Amino acid sequence: MTFVPRKMKLIPAFAGAALLVTTAAPVRAEDAKAQQGAAEQQPPEKHHSKAKGALVGGVGGAVVGGKKGAAVGAAGGALYQHHKNKKAGKKQAKQQDK
Repeated sequence: MTFVPRKMKLIPAFAGAALLVTTAAPVRAEDAKAQQGAAEQQPPEKHHSKAKGALVGGVGGAVVGGKKGAAVGAAGGALYQHHKNKKAGKKQAKQQDK
């Protein structure tokens, strides 16, 4: 059995604790911003580019399925972005009706 000094055991423990503390701090800041901005109207959602969706889908499809996969992925990516735009438009219209 290998002897591990006490200091060597504490270093990973402190590093882990520091990591947990730094990840928890931004969550509290976001909660404060959310409560402060609740009374204000939120800006409209951004437009999702169909070309960008087609590009990402095409690259993903090419990696998985070659040429035909790229074509199918590009079509799927553009369709997905179209769906996101349509969904955001409906949400914005619903908020304006309130």
